[in-house]
Amino acid sequence: MLGIALGNWREAARQCGLSEGRVLNWVVRYGWKLPKRIEAPHPREVLSPVVGVVTPAQSLEQRLKEDAEATRIGLSAATRKASASLAECDGDEVVYVAAKLKDVVNSAAQVHGWNQPAVNVNIANIPMPTEEERAEMRALDAKLDAFAKLIKTSRPQDA
Repeated sequence: MLGIALGNWREAARQCGLSEGRVLNWVVRYGWKLPKRIEAPHPREVLSPVVGVVTPAQSLEQRLKEDAEATRIGLSAATRKASASLAECDGDEVVYVAAKLKDVVNSAAQVHGWNQPAVNVNIANIPMPTEEERAEMRALDAKLDAFAKLIKTSRPQDA
C-alpha cells in the first residue's frame, strides 16, 4: 500500500526498513503493479497566456503620441494668447515674437514628426496589347531571331 501511495517501490522499502532488492523481488514475483501516473501538463502550459504585455518600443510610441497631442493643445493655447497680446504691440515687436513662436512650433513639429512628407504612390495603368499588336511583336521577334542566327552562323568559330 505504501508503495502505491508513494508511487515508488524503492522509497517504500526504505521507509519500511526493508532491503530494496527484496521488495523489488516481491514486485516481480507477485506481479505488483503501480497505477499509471496521470501525466500533468507542464506548469507553463497550464498558465494562461499573458494578455496586455507592452514592449518598450510600444510604450515609447504611445508616450510620444500622448506628448504630441498635449504639445498641439499647448501650442494652440499659446498661439491664442500670443495673438491676443500681439494685437496691442508694435510692428517690429510682433515680427520678433512671431519668429520666436515659429521656432518653438518648428522644434515641436520636428520632435513629433508632424511635417513628414506624405507617401505618394504612382500607379501605371498600361493596357495589354491587342491581338494584332501581339502578332506584330511576334513577327518582329522572329525577324530578330533570324538576324541573330545569321550573325552567329557567319562569324568564324573560335578554336
